[in-house]
Amino acid sequence: MMEEVVLMEKEGHICTLTINRPERRNALTLEVLYRLGDAFNTLRGDSDVRVVVLRGAGEKAFSSGMDIGSSVMVSEEEMAQKGNPIDYAVGSIISYPYPVIAMIYGAAVGAGCDLAVTCDLRIAADTARMGINPVKIGLVYHPPGIQRLINVVGVPRAKELFFTGRFIDAQQAKEIGLVNYVVPAEELPSKTYALAREIAENAPLAVSATKTIFNKLLKYQKMSAEDEAEMMALILIVESGEDRKEGMIAFAEKRKPDFKGR
Repeated sequence: MMEEVVLMEKEGHICTLTINRPERRNALTLEVLYRLGDAFNTLRGDSDVRVVVLRGAGEKAFSSGMDIGSSVMVSEEEMAQKGNPIDYAVGSIISYPYPVIAMIYGAAVGAGCDLAVTCDLRIAADTARMGINPVKIGLVYHPPGIQRLINVVGVPRAKELFFTGRFIDAQQAKEIGLVNYVVPAEELPSKTYALAREIAENAPLAVSATKTIFNKLLKYQKMSAEDEAEMMALILIVESGEDRKEGMIAFAEKRKPDFKGR
């Protein structure tokens, strides 16, 4: 019997969702993203849960990003119904009516970093590394993910992270506002659940309304259909170029890519 890729555990008013692929450093697959979205959508109907803690299994990684080589374990019908898996998972976190806290051990990189950024609060162990590096392999990250990072760290910091593709350590992440707290790894659970309990003790309707207001206040940054189409055209140009192929080959061969700008 295959293990569940997303685990759910409730205690009091707090629910923990765990990305359960420790053997792959909790890398994300279509199945993981859909099951994660399903879990949040299920919890929407549970009025007893007032805070969700999102983490990766074990202490090596929150999530190491997309598992590019994974086999597809979902049906075409599910893909047609739920659409882009990252959008489905991220949308379920944003629209979930109560706060979500990312508990970050080790790597939270690529789409794993985006997933952490989507959460309302982030607490990192001092072992954490964070960043999104598609430029290293000749790719462009999807615009909504870029916008989410801008919302958290601001334009100058987001530009630096995306232009360099650099991974930063936990203390640097704290300095730029990417995480709320950095604690020794052995103290991460106690710090995370202390914060979760503090939030859960507050009036749930007030907390939920406050999260909704934050989401509404950020909507002024929503892209127009014309802007999104222009951005997607740019992404397609980049993805069809020689540099993208060189980046993917270099990544597989574990060497530095030789980009030609074409």
